[in-house]
Amino acid sequence: MTIGPKNASSLDPMNGIHSATYLLSIIAFVLSTHIGISQCAGEDNSVTICNKYDDVDNRTFNLFSSLNGTSQTGGTWSAPYYVNSDALDTATGVLNLWLVNYHGSHEFTYTNCGESATVTITLGGYAGEDNTDGSANTCSDQSEVNMFNFLGSSTDGEIPDFNGKWAEDSADPTRFLFGNFFNAEAAGPGEYIFTYTVPEVDTCMSMQSTVHLEVHQGAEPGNPSAFIVCATNDLSGYTNLDLHNYLAGEDSNGTWNEDATNQLQDQYDHHINVAEIYANFGYGLYKFSYTVIPEHPACLIRTITVPIYILPTLKGNLLNSYCTGSDYEVTLEYDQTLIPSDTYEITYRISSSLGTEDITETVELNDGTWTFNIPTTIVPGDEIVEVSIVTIEQEDEDALLEICRTIEVSPINLLISNPLSVGESVCINNPVDIELQNIFDLNGNPSNETHSVSYILSFPDDTSTEISIGNLDFTNGKSSFTIPFSNLEVAGTYAVQVLVEDRYNSNCIINTNIVIIPTPESIQLEAVVDNNCDATAIDVVIDAPILEDGNYIVDYSVIEQNSMETLTTNTINFIGGVAQYEIDIATLPDGDYLVSLKSTQNDTTPCREVFEYEHQESFTIGGTPIVLDIPDSQIFCLNEGIPTLADIAVDPPENIAFYQTAVDNVPLPLSTILIDGEDYFAYSTDNYNCLPETRSRVVISLIEASIPTSENLSPVLCGSQNPILADLEAQSITDGTILWYASNSSDSPLDITEPLIDGQSYFAVERLNGFCESETRLEIIPEIINPPLPGLTFNELKLCALDNPTVARLENMEIEIEGVLVKWFLTGEGGEALSQSDLLVDDTVYYAQSESLETGCSNMERVSVLVDLNDCEPEQYGFFIPDGFSPNNDARNDTFHIPNIEVIFPDFTLEIFNRYGNLLFKGDVNNPAWDGSETGDNTASSGTYFYILRFNREGFDPKQGRLYLNR
Repeated sequence: MTIGPKNASSLDPMNGIHSATYLLSIIAFVLSTHIGISQCAGEDNSVTICNKYDDVDNRTFNLFSSLNGTSQTGGTWSAPYYVNSDALDTATGVLNLWLVNYHGSHEFTYTNCGESATVTITLGGYAGEDNTDGSANTCSDQSEVNMFNFLGSSTDGEIPDFNGKWAEDSADPTRFLFGNFFNAEAAGPGEYIFTYTVPEVDTCMSMQSTVHLEVHQGAEPGNPSAFIVCATNDLSGYTNLDLHNYLAGEDSNGTWNEDATNQLQDQYDHHINVAEIYANFGYGLYKFSYTVIPEHPACLIRTITVPIYILPTLKGNLLNSYCTGSDYEVTLEYDQTLIPSDTYEITYRISSSLGTEDITETVELNDGTWTFNIPTTIVPGDEIVEVSIVTIEQEDEDALLEICRTIEVSPINLLISNPLSVGESVCINNPVDIELQNIFDLNGNPSNETHSVSYILSFPDDTSTEISIGNLDFTNGKSSFTIPFSNLEVAGTYAVQVLVEDRYNSNCIINTNIVIIPTPESIQLEAVVDNNCDATAIDVVIDAPILEDGNYIVDYSVIEQNSMETLTTNTINFIGGVAQYEIDIATLPDGDYLVSLKSTQNDTTPCREVFEYEHQESFTIGGTPIVLDIPDSQIFCLNEGIPTLADIAVDPPENIAFYQTAVDNVPLPLSTILIDGEDYFAYSTDNYNCLPETRSRVVISLIEASIPTSENLSPVLCGSQNPILADLEAQSITDGTILWYASNSSDSPLDITEPLIDGQSYFAVERLNGFCESETRLEIIPEIINPPLPGLTFNELKLCALDNPTVARLENMEIEIEGVLVKWFLTGEGGEALSQSDLLVDDTVYYAQSESLETGCSNMERVSVLVDLNDCEPEQYGFFIPDGFSPNNDARNDTFHIPNIEVIFPDFTLEIFNRYGNLLFKGDVNNPAWDGSETGDNTASSGTYFYILRFNREGFDPKQGRLYLNR
C-alpha cells in the first residue's frame, strides 16, 4: 500500500521526503489517538498459569500490572460470579489465585472513566492428592458421602478444583456415585475406588487423584413399636415383658438403659414388670433405650427408644355458666394430652323435678374443653338441677383411646335464679339508689353474707368506668348502694352493670338503666337597645320553653335612673317559644334610664329549680361616649414585680373597665395578673350607658431579664494589654444587652471602655428592651497581671568581643524573681525577643522585659543595659605586633596588620615611615592594615620601615618600632 499523492513519483527524492513525512505524521496521529483512548483502562491481555500452587506469589497476583497499554489508577475491578469475594481486591486489582478453585479461563475486567479492559487468566487444574492409605472411611448408614472430604493437600491453602469430575472404578462400578456424592447406604459395606480428574487446559496438563474408600457396617438399633396398656386393665400378664419383642431388625449386640424405674438389673437385661411400674409410679410414659456400638469409629453410635404407655382412667370437670332467660351453658374441661383430638360421642344427663333425661351428641374434641347448652324447656326454675356426663366414646376403633374408653366426670348442680338491680330516675345533681335482689351465696341460698361489690357505669356518650363500692352486707339476698351525683353530671340515660363477688351464679350479668333528668330550660329575657348612648327604640325579646300545663306572664317597665321614677309599664302574656315586643321611648327626654323585665312561673315541669326571672338593661338618650387613649402594645418587666390590669397605662386613668374579649359583659378585676401575649379590651365607665362602639385593645408582652452567665468569674488578664470592661466575659441568656455597674446597688452603668482595676468587683446585669434589668447581678473580679520589672545588677556590661559573647551573657545581670521570665530586646518597645544564641553588638543598648511564667503576661516597661565589647586585656588574648610582611599577592601575609587591635584598642592610630622619615601610611580602626603602597600609585620596595603605634588608652604609652617589607 502506497501512502501519498496519487501521481507522485517514487524516484523523485523530494517526493520521497514528502511521502515519508506524510507517513510519519499519519503514524504519529494514529499512535497518539490510540494512546489517548487507552489512557484510562489500558488494553486486554491473556495469561496462562499451570501450577498456581507452585508459587506463593500467586496469592498476590497483580492484575493491574498485567494490563497492556497505558492505564490509570482509580478504577475498579470485577470478577466472575463464581470467584470467592475474598479473592479479589476490587480497588487494587490484587488477586489471590489460590482462592480461584476452578480450572479454565477467567475474565477479570478493569473499568475506569467509562472504559474497560480485561485480563483473561487461564488456570490449569489441581486434583488434590491421593488418599489410598486407608484413611478414607465412612459408614453404611450414610446416604450422601461427599467425596471431596477425602481429598486435600499437605500444604495449607491448596484446595482441589470444584469443576473436576468424579468416577468409579470402571472394573466394578456400583452406580451409586452421583456427582461428588456417594450413596454408601445403598452400596453397603466394602472397599471402593474413585478417581477425581481435572482436564488439560491450554498448555496445562490434565491431573488425577485416587481415593480408596472403605464403607463399614453401621450400627442398627432396629425399629421400635410402643407398648400401650390401660391402668384399669389386668396388668398381671405383663410382669415379664420382653423389650426385644417391641423391636424389629435390631443388632443383637446392643445394650439397654432406662430413666428411673429400676426395672433393668444391668445393661443386658431386657425384661420389665409393667404391673410393678404402675404400682410404684402410677400412670405415664416410660422410656427404655437400646444402644448399638458400631464396628468402626467412622460410624455413629445409634440409640432408639421403646415407649411404655400406662394410660389412666380419664377424668374431667363440668363447669357451669348460665343465666335466666337463655339456654344454660355447661362446659366439660378435660386433659387434652390424654384425650387426643378426634370425634367422640358424648351422653350427658339432666336430673330435676321434671325427671331424668339423657342427651347424646357427636362432637369434635380438640382443645381441652367442650361446651353444650341445656334448653330452658327441660330445666325448671327456682330449684337445683343436676347435670352429669354418662359416657364418652371414641368413634375411631383403632385410636389410642380404644384401650381406655371411659371418663370419670363428677356431676354439677345448677341453681336457676334471676339476680336483679333496680334504680330510679332522678333530677340532675342528685344521687341514685340502686337496690340488689335475688343474690345467692355459694351454697345456693339467698345470701346473708358480706360481698365485695363494684359496678361499671356507662355514660350517655358510650364511655364507661368501673367504680368499687367495697363490702356490702346482704339480708335474704338483698342489699343496696348509692351512686353519688358527682358521677352523674350529664343528663341522659346511664347503664349500670353490678359486679358481686363470691355469689353462686357470678357469671350472670346484673344490669339496670337509670335516667338523669335535666333541669328545664330557663326563660331568656333580653332588652335590645338600638343605641345605648342615644337610644330611640327598645325591643323586648323572650325565649322560653313550651310548657305542657301553663303559659308565661312577663312585666316590663322603664325607670328614670336619677329619680328611680317608673315612667312606662306593661304586661306580656304568651304560651312559649320566641316572642318580641317593642317599647316606645320616643317621648322620653335626654337622660339615663333603666328598662326592667320580670316573670314569675308556677308550672309543674319536673326538676324545675328557678321560678323567678329578671333582666335589666341601662341606656341613655342624648349621651356622648368617652374615647380612651391607650397604647395598643405595652411591655412589662417581671423583674419589677407582677403586673396587673391596674398597671396598664390609660388616659384618662380613672373608671376603666377591662374585659377578656371585645364582647364580654363581665369586667375583669383590676387585680387580674397580666398574661404574656394576651390581649385585653377596655373602655371608660364614667358614662356606663354611653359606651363607644368598639373597646380599646391592648396586647401585653411580659419580659423578664435573667442573671447573666459567665464561664470565668475570676478572669486573669494581662496589664500590658490595657484590659477594659469590654474584655470581661458575660453572656445574656435571652439576647439582651449586658450592662456593668461598679457595685451591687449602683444606678449608673459603667462605660465599657472603663480600664479594669486589679481585684475590683464589677457587676453585670441583663437589660431587655432598654429598661428591664435582672434584679440579681453577676459579680466578676478580674486579676490584672503586671509582673515586676526585671532586676539588674548594673546598667552597663563590659565584655570583650573576642569572646563572641551572646545574649545569654545578659542573664548574668538578672536578679532572679520567682515566677518571672526575662526576655531581651533591641528596642524600647515592640520588636522580637532575642535568642540566647544571638551575638552581642558593641556599643548597643539592650532592653530587658519581664514575663509571668504562669500567665504569659508581660510588663510593657523595659529596663536598658549598654553593652561595651572593648573590655579586652592584651595579655589575655596574645596581643603582639608583627615584625614584617610580604605583599606579593600570594594571599599569605600580604598586609601589615596587628591582630585584634581593632577590638583591644579601638581608638588606636598607626603611622608608618620610610627611612627618610616620609609618612607612607596612617591607619586606625577603619583602615587597620598597610598593603605596602606609598602615596600615589607607587609601591614600597623591600626594606626596613618604621612605625609609631598610639594605643589611645589609659595606661598604655605609644610604641615605636620597625618592620621589614619583603617582596
